[in-house]
Amino acid sequence: MDSLFSGSRVSEIGLGTWQLGMKGWGPGYEERELIEALRGGIENGLNFIDTAEIYGMGKSEELVAKAVEAFERKRYFVATKLAGFNAHAGRVKKSLSNSLKRLKLDYVDLYQVHWEPSIYTSLPNLFRELEREADEGLISHIGVSNFSTRSIQMANDSMKDHKIESNQIKFNVIERPGKDVLEFMRQNSIKLIAWSPLAQGFLSGKYSAANRPGGGVRKINKLFSTSNLDRFGPLLSEFQRISGERGVSAIQVVLSYEKSLGVLPIPGFRNSKQVKDIISANSLNLTEAEKASIESALSKTGILETSTGFYPRLLPNFIAKIGFLFV
Repeated sequence: MDSLFSGSRVSEIGLGTWQLGMKGWGPGYEERELIEALRGGIENGLNFIDTAEIYGMGKSEELVAKAVEAFERKRYFVATKLAGFNAHAGRVKKSLSNSLKRLKLDYVDLYQVHWEPSIYTSLPNLFRELEREADEGLISHIGVSNFSTRSIQMANDSMKDHKIESNQIKFNVIERPGKDVLEFMRQNSIKLIAWSPLAQGFLSGKYSAANRPGGGVRKINKLFSTSNLDRFGPLLSEFQRISGERGVSAIQVVLSYEKSLGVLPIPGFRNSKQVKDIISANSLNLTEAEKASIESALSKTGILETSTGFYPRLLPNFIAKIGFLFV
């Protein structure tokens, strides 16, 4: 079976929908505007839409359904996720069925396990069940999110006719996992889907010590500390310089640089204006000199190494489920 990401079927930049139906992002996220923005993205070539059953506890999937109903099925690819607390062979069928009902789809293009479940979960049994659902035609491709190399290998060893095609992890210009993870994924042709590709807006350059972001999600993000704003100031200035010379936004420069690294960025959005920015980034290609200048600035600021881990695996899954009731 060909990978979902082989050839040029999937756009180089997708759209993330964490913010659809979620609390904590602050004001300005109106349902009608979000649906119209998502439709505008699909109409203009952003055909990869990422969601999850825990985003708004199903609300995001419902809004995605309203957006995609205007298009032929072949016009878009929908990726959704099985919550880590439901990542158990006995719960897969119910979770997948509920997601498909909310999405109003007969199948999902990419089904991802959202994070490594607790150590009390049998990963082989989980992925054998996912493969059975794929064999029934309900899943076209299987992926993971926030997974370590060891767990990906275990998942692959558990399946006969399918393999892990993607790992969705935090990745952007300044936040990246260790080189061992990236090398393992490269050697095994596992696509890196980059969540938080704009570092929750940090890379846009609009925030400073005097202008910090609102909304609970960003307020608790240590990335927006004064020390980090100072540390990465020269890099943000380089993005602004290139954007000024090219007559584009800094966001377009950031996303264009990231897609040149071979990853699939899935930025979130608030409105149609922001989606238009992402559409433009999808067609923008930086010159070798521009990419070299970004890498030169990065060599001076360094990067923040992140972990692929998402959940303390010694805790039972039900602890995570209780926690997400308040998100």
